[in-house]
Amino acid sequence: MPLARYESIDESLKTRILEVSKQEFAALGYDDASYNKIISRIGISKGSMYYYFENKEDLFITCFLDAFANATVGFDYASFSFEDDEQAYWNSIKKISSKQWNDVLQHPLLMSLMRQLVSLGTDHPIFRKLNAECEGLSEYGDLMSILEHGVQIGAIRDDVPLNVLIRMNTEYEVWLLKEMQEKRLNEQQVVDKFFEMFKQLFETRR
Repeated sequence: MPLARYESIDESLKTRILEVSKQEFAALGYDDASYNKIISRIGISKGSMYYYFENKEDLFITCFLDAFANATVGFDYASFSFEDDEQAYWNSIKKISSKQWNDVLQHPLLMSLMRQLVSLGTDHPIFRKLNAECEGLSEYGDLMSILEHGVQIGAIRDDVPLNVLIRMNTEYEVWLLKEMQEKRLNEQQVVDKFFEMFKQLFETRR
């Protein structure tokens, strides 16, 4: 993630850094994108860039999270219905997961960055960094609250820690994106299968 100094820079420069970097990663892929060329295109010195980011990994993660936030700007976990009925609970889960996936699928730039992540594989260090950053976001806390409510009403299993289940679910997401890239699944099938797999993974074992 960016160093603390990045947050205090002028918004116009922050926007340029993100826009140039996203386009470079989307066009060339993570491995082939040149950190030096990105810096040159932005129009700042190499020293300034290292003042804001430690390396290319941190820049990519920042770009990815910004693109995801922009794609899901209208998404609000607060709209989730904390009902005690298990069927109603799962209906709400299906509704919010479908909306989030459909929002993401409508943003080509974000999808391109996602394809870069998928091509790197979940064993790549960038995935561990991204997971750690996501776990620090407020949205992660909102999701945990939803899942903890599910545990309380008996809809979500309690035999495996929730953070472990979430990371296992990330593997499912990567698999779905690979299947879509290889054109074995279309967008609607991805949306549907995500919920099916999510429920299979998280639902209380009977």
